[in-house]
Amino acid sequence: MVRLSKLYPDPVVAFTVILLFLFGFLNLLSVRVGPYLFDDFEPSHLKKPLFFLLSFIFGFFVMSFTAFALNYRKLNSKKFVYGAVIVSLLLLSAVLFKKAILGKPVDRWLIGTSVQPSELSKLVVILFIAYYVSRKGYITRLRFLSWAVFVVLIHSFLLVLQPDKGMALFMLLLAWSLLWIGGVSPRVYIPVGLVFAVAGFLMLLSGGEYIQRRFSAWRDPLEDSFGTGYQVIQSLLAFMNGGFFGEGYGKGFQKLGNLTQADTDYALATIGEELGFPGVAFLLVLYTLLLWRLIRMAREVPDTFGRVIVVGVALNIAFSVLINTMMVVNLLPPKGTPLPFVSYGVSNLGANLVGLGLVGSVYRRQIEVRGI
Repeated sequence: MVRLSKLYPDPVVAFTVILLFLFGFLNLLSVRVGPYLFDDFEPSHLKKPLFFLLSFIFGFFVMSFTAFALNYRKLNSKKFVYGAVIVSLLLLSAVLFKKAILGKPVDRWLIGTSVQPSELSKLVVILFIAYYVSRKGYITRLRFLSWAVFVVLIHSFLLVLQPDKGMALFMLLLAWSLLWIGGVSPRVYIPVGLVFAVAGFLMLLSGGEYIQRRFSAWRDPLEDSFGTGYQVIQSLLAFMNGGFFGEGYGKGFQKLGNLTQADTDYALATIGEELGFPGVAFLLVLYTLLLWRLIRMAREVPDTFGRVIVVGVALNIAFSVLINTMMVVNLLPPKGTPLPFVSYGVSNLGANLVGLGLVGSVYRRQIEVRGI
């Protein structure tokens, strides 16, 4: 832990993140390498695991550098925040432009399937809300918050056009939660919640038959067992196969082709099948420990800007874990929400590590002030 304190202001956070990544890396090896290890193994099978490992090492370095080298208070400027908002909107628009050029019905990535601008947009919205509420103070009138609401809604609207309605709803939930953390008056906070709720409802309605099929698969996966209900059924079968103690690491069956997203959105199902309840429980304990440390950090931050950043990063992780966990056991309709640090995905991994870098910068400043 002493050595980790040289890499990150809070060694417990650094240690927890490393353990979570190891869970994801070992799961990725089990899915991508394990089935071919003794038969038809090719070096190309190591491509994704090595890319994921190198991405984490680089991202962890960025997290550490950001925590120690960046003064987060310099981000609390109109020039930087609105510059970040413009970049975020341009990247989301670039995805739509690429989608139109290629004639794809769905496209959420800017480059291949690795760069997903929406992950960056979540961080930008966190920074924007932190800046806005810290500058405006205790907001008691809706008109004083209208611009912030518009910025959030335009982000969500561009996400709906991809279409990624799940991420759009996630953005609304995250922003609304941060307004409360920022100290917005209930007479404003509640109406904004109603605006976001209506916007979310209209987004779902715009999905038409596709959204209806998703909800049908949630209510009864067997109704369309080879269509929208397929992944849900395979995920539940993975947990059933694993039982309490699991089949053993590398011995999962569903990952062999039935569960097509065994290393991404449904990584938890693979972990449940191979490591059983102890593996899943230990993973959730790690997330609980990480979130506890982040909330504890937030309580020590006196300024609104820094506190909203820390809580925003914590809520981003918490909501992702909650939604993913509920999705894989069919308590929520299927939605592509990755498990932070565990699911394969470079954009999500990078955004979460950068977010923790910002948290580290905030916390380091508090340590310096207290003279610890």
